[in-house]
Amino acid sequence: MFDIFKNKSNGLHTNWIVFIFILLTFIIRLSVFYSTVLFSFSDYGAYLSMSEKIRSGDKVFLQSGNFFFTISYLGYFAKYILGSLDYFFLFNCLCGSIIGFLMFYILKKVFHSTLAGIISIILYIFYTEFMVFSSVFYTPILMIFLLSVFVMFLSFYYRFAKPIPLVLSLVGLVLIFLLTFFFKPELLYFPIFLIVFSFFFVRKDKVFMFRSLALAFILLGSYFLFNSLKIISRPEKNVISNDFIFFGHTNYGGDGGEGSFVYPENKVRYEKALAVWCEKNNITQPDVTDRNKFQLKEIFKFVKTSPFAWIKLQFTKFFRTFGVVPETTSFMILYTGLTKGNLWLTSIIVVAPVALIILLFVSFFNISALKKLFISEDKRLQDSVNKHFLYVYFLLFFYYIIATVFFGQYSERYRLPVMVVFIIPLLGYFIASFDRKQFFNRGALTIKGVVIVLFITIWLFQANKAISNKERLKNAIESVKGVHGID
Repeated sequence: MFDIFKNKSNGLHTNWIVFIFILLTFIIRLSVFYSTVLFSFSDYGAYLSMSEKIRSGDKVFLQSGNFFFTISYLGYFAKYILGSLDYFFLFNCLCGSIIGFLMFYILKKVFHSTLAGIISIILYIFYTEFMVFSSVFYTPILMIFLLSVFVMFLSFYYRFAKPIPLVLSLVGLVLIFLLTFFFKPELLYFPIFLIVFSFFFVRKDKVFMFRSLALAFILLGSYFLFNSLKIISRPEKNVISNDFIFFGHTNYGGDGGEGSFVYPENKVRYEKALAVWCEKNNITQPDVTDRNKFQLKEIFKFVKTSPFAWIKLQFTKFFRTFGVVPETTSFMILYTGLTKGNLWLTSIIVVAPVALIILLFVSFFNISALKKLFISEDKRLQDSVNKHFLYVYFLLFFYYIIATVFFGQYSERYRLPVMVVFIIPLLGYFIASFDRKQFFNRGALTIKGVVIVLFITIWLFQANKAISNKERLKNAIESVKGVHGID
């Protein structure tokens, strides 16, 4: 059935299939963008306003507090140099579509499965959040694009042995690594993870260990040099707020680690505790530094006095991140645009792909297919498979799970890089490697059944809680209607 993807003579045919699907993703992104009427979100409006400040000649730092305004300079360039802000969104749409090609390339070259690459591109088409975020003046698509390029250079670095390709791939890794810090410091701790991981191969694979340690220390060294040169401009007293971590590791954040108080009683409790702490420390007007100290105290207090509640909070964030509460930005983009105020249709369009992809990932998960990537009876195939890259790819997968779920507060949009760069490509590989005997193995089916029932049970609980909280639901909808005139 799938011989067409295994036959080299059909390479041109396969290239056309890939091109058509990637073009389709670009067209879908454009259709969403040109139907979008909502751009200035409360979360992202500051970035748009800074583009206007740049035009008026005001000094705009690349970083100020928790904000990185590189995107504002891109917006300024698009709007006032090229002539329209639309160029930024067109660039965003293009980057989103190229991501599909980059992951196709990795699946074809490293996983040796052209079919897996094509399946992944098709899955991207149905992953609504990924399609919709090209229409948002924010960094997720750009960061996922840089992450996918970073992964591609990692594959070069571990696959190539000749000096020139090796050095070029290393230069590419350093440049992309540093470029990400103009938007988000997502990869900051990855070299540390790589160093620790490398030492597990002291006896097993010294070549991998030394190559990985070299990469990790070069990345760290480049970052410290980059930081010391102050290439990213900041105000003299650039204090970064601790809110991101605070809400992720205390019980102040709504229904479970959300990045705001959400409920008034949480804010009252916070302000009362802050007032007591300020009085004890003779502080009359607490600034950001003072609030950071107080919040750290609250984090340690919560972890120390309620360790099981803290652990429960981390699991809550995980299941909410990969849950069925509609991602807010995607919901509002569609609700005010293509779906024209249809609440339930919008919710289904945003939520259904996430739930389906996760259920398919669990259902088609194939440990035997993964083992074949590392251990093969065919020596020629074993030599051709880049085990070293795969080690790092799965480490990066683990790193992003940690970073997007457990490091800070909960937010649905943080699942985007995990879904796009890891879960969907692996799902494509599992489907392409489908083995009837393995799929219907009684032990595997039992484990998968338990995991699926667990996810569905938690999702039903989440959906019921979201629907039953009528006041919060009403406030969210009314805020969109009131600002954007949706009936």
